[in-house]
Amino acid sequence: MAPAHRTGYDPFIVRVQTQSPSQFSPRVVLALIAALTALRVAALALTPLNLHGDEAQYWNWSRTLDWGYYSKPPLIAWTIAATTSVFGNAEWAVRLAAPLAQGVAAAVLCVLGRRIYGDLAGAWAGLGWALMPGVQLSSIVISTDALVLPLWSIALLCLWRLVETRERAWAVGLGAAIGLGALAKYSMFYFLIGAALSCLMSARTRAALLGPSGAVAAAVIAILIAPNMAWNAAHGFATIAHTASNAAIGKHPFHPEGLFFFVVEQLGVAGPLHVAALTYLFADAWRRRAALTEADRFLFSFAAPAVAIISVQAILSRANANWAVAAYPAAIVWIAGRFAAPRSDRLLKASAALNAGLAVILFVGLLAPGLADAAGFGNALKRVRAWPETARVVAARARAQGPFTAIMVDNRLLYYDLAYYLRDQESGAPLRMWQLDAAPGNSAEMSAPDSWSRR
Repeated sequence: MAPAHRTGYDPFIVRVQTQSPSQFSPRVVLALIAALTALRVAALALTPLNLHGDEAQYWNWSRTLDWGYYSKPPLIAWTIAATTSVFGNAEWAVRLAAPLAQGVAAAVLCVLGRRIYGDLAGAWAGLGWALMPGVQLSSIVISTDALVLPLWSIALLCLWRLVETRERAWAVGLGAAIGLGALAKYSMFYFLIGAALSCLMSARTRAALLGPSGAVAAAVIAILIAPNMAWNAAHGFATIAHTASNAAIGKHPFHPEGLFFFVVEQLGVAGPLHVAALTYLFADAWRRRAALTEADRFLFSFAAPAVAIISVQAILSRANANWAVAAYPAAIVWIAGRFAAPRSDRLLKASAALNAGLAVILFVGLLAPGLADAAGFGNALKRVRAWPETARVVAARARAQGPFTAIMVDNRLLYYDLAYYLRDQESGAPLRMWQLDAAPGNSAEMSAPDSWSRR
């Protein structure tokens, strides 16, 4: 066994860890992350699967850049505008930022794990993130989660380095990551809850944040989010109201079984062994709460709030499986740090093997969806198939039976898929969304309402 040694340069934590074998090191894992990212980009270019309605919606937003949109902040539209301006409007170009962003997140968490725990933990953290089931899916679908998670990971690294060094540049980086993350998805503000909890649990975090460096970070955040807040104010706080309505507190009866289903869904997001490991770490942190290390306190502070908040919401209302993903950047580093020793890393190896198997299945389904049909899972892909054919039929009928003043649609996802796939079709009539109520109920009703809205 290689000799033990002191790792890293942390001024307030003594990190003693067995040196990582040369064949499994952060450098090797970063190369694996780059290769996996390249494979995902290639798979996007080769897949016959079409855009989901939400992806088509974000593409539609990217045609008219603004500081906000009905249901989301603007970063996803800006990002798609950037990739499609270079590579055109093909489906893979619309999705391109997703695998690149998750590759960045994996690399950043590899660096963070190495800073906190040493080389071996850094390698496991990067690989664990890259293979996590939810990350695999998020790497082939353009979504706000794909953009907010790397920025969350960067914010974690910047805060840890700020606590280590007190250098003002890390405060600027922290504020920039949080501000840009909030422009991707408002769940980035969970980070502020984690920072507050970390301040309560750690005198060193308090010293780093409750002073000039914290003021610098707050100023950067305010500068970055101010235009989006101004847009919201000018549009009746549409995005904020939509985000709040998603919580649906008070709209659903109290149902404790919602927590059970939420936990089961996390098995598919993080992987069953990662969920088991995180559950153990939460229980162990409670048991040893008076003797937690600085690393435990820091990572617990950013893993626990999202899990706790969404668990309560699952009981009181409803919770989507991805609503707690903000917990997992800190969680994956914590798990890697606590289980990375050579003689106790069986859980990490088993989880990597299981998740790698899932990755193979996902690649096969992405490249050969007919196999999903043969296996009885074709229904799961029905919303991302046959849209070019559908658009051609709609355009042909509009030309043959017209002229019409509009092609009317009464479903948001249908509207955006048709908007994308009709872009090169001669239909002879504009596409319009039927506004079902007096006030717009979604982005399509706000941007392309018909003239016969039901009142």
